[in-house]
Amino acid sequence: MKPNILLFVIDSLRSDKIFGEQKTTNTPIIDAMIKNGIYFTNAFTTNQYTSQVMQSIFTNRFLLDDEITKNYSNKNNQNSFLSLLKKNGYHTYTLNQEDVFFQGFNEKFDDKDNSFKSEDNLYNGLEEKILNKFTTMNEPWFFYLHLQDLHTPCVVPDELVHLTLRERYDQNLSKIDLLLEKILKLIDIDNTLIILTADHGEYISSTDGPLNESKSTKKTVKDSVKSVVPLKILEKIHIKKQKINRSISAKKTNIPHEKRMLSFKRQKLNQTLFDDIVHVPLLFHGYRINHVIPITQQICNIDIFPTIFDHLKFSNPIKNGHGRSLIPLIKNLEFLSIPIYMTSKAILKQLKMNISIENASDSLVGLRTEKYKFFRNHENENKDVHLYDIINDPLEDDNIANERKDIVAEMELILEKFQNQSESSNNKNDMDEDEIDEDEIKRAQESLKKLGYI
Repeated sequence: MKPNILLFVIDSLRSDKIFGEQKTTNTPIIDAMIKNGIYFTNAFTTNQYTSQVMQSIFTNRFLLDDEITKNYSNKNNQNSFLSLLKKNGYHTYTLNQEDVFFQGFNEKFDDKDNSFKSEDNLYNGLEEKILNKFTTMNEPWFFYLHLQDLHTPCVVPDELVHLTLRERYDQNLSKIDLLLEKILKLIDIDNTLIILTADHGEYISSTDGPLNESKSTKKTVKDSVKSVVPLKILEKIHIKKQKINRSISAKKTNIPHEKRMLSFKRQKLNQTLFDDIVHVPLLFHGYRINHVIPITQQICNIDIFPTIFDHLKFSNPIKNGHGRSLIPLIKNLEFLSIPIYMTSKAILKQLKMNISIENASDSLVGLRTEKYKFFRNHENENKDVHLYDIINDPLEDDNIANERKDIVAEMELILEKFQNQSESSNNKNDMDEDEIDEDEIKRAQESLKKLGYI
């Protein structure tokens, strides 16, 4: 009997929120899964845009220009992991916020009721929809579940609107943990391979301490105000207050990492390749997973599907992927890390849109190796050049690009190899691009506006 597969992606989940000394959240279910599963402490993503990260994961390729976007959403493409799962007898399902689907992703799944509206969350009925999904899927199933409850502004019920952004984040992560508990009761864990990960991280301070409830007197006053002031106005006041508080806190510290956590935004393209954004959790649990101590070697989330196929002993005919199976690493065999290619560039050419992304000219391209993090302006190799010794400076506080120009030169050579590979792949690619109608284009624009990118 083939096992079921659950790919659970928690949007904007920082790795240090579920593992490590800086963990501040109450997540007993995830803690138990890590204790009994295989956790990768140094997993990294490729981009800060959700749809593009998922393209990268499902095709196990780095985001080299726009060829991956075109291949990924082409409805005739039979060389994807979803199509391969179907060939192996799997029914494919998903539940995802509808905005993520604007690039045609949902065309590849078997179910039609596979999305939810942007205003839906675990507090207003989404949980029931998720749990019901598990009672209707035909085995063996592959289910890709993607939650947005941690995505800023971390929407919470009216009675919790007074919480700070960090408190909202911790609150919602605990809510997700409770959902996981209910999911695990509905499935046969021994016959389900569970992969828990994130598309990217977020600038949420992990050093401010655990969630603290507001003083009862202060909360009573706030509740009285909420009874007479419209909710939309309160939300605007809350957002403005948060910006002011974070700005004040940033000015009080001289520590680069703390200042970055307090004042940076993921939507600004020149602020998106620090580890706060690209460091993600990765956990394997369930079917034939035997616990090993957390694995510290650097890996990338494009390794997920090659690992699934290797673990289940399925044939993998995809030969042009960058991702690799992590099974040798899990078995303590030789596994050499490769540079991880990262970019904050928005690959929107496939959508045939004339969209102005905020600060688009500031987009970055970079690499992460076991020893160094390097990134610079995507178009100008002399602009916004950053180099960090991540062994001795894991918080990326000290930019050593000027002192170690020899390493910068080495990184540029690696970037050049990636770019040459991209151009070669594009020249060989004769796949026709799907037509995208005006409604889809408008939908994409609205989606990006909601997320603060345009």
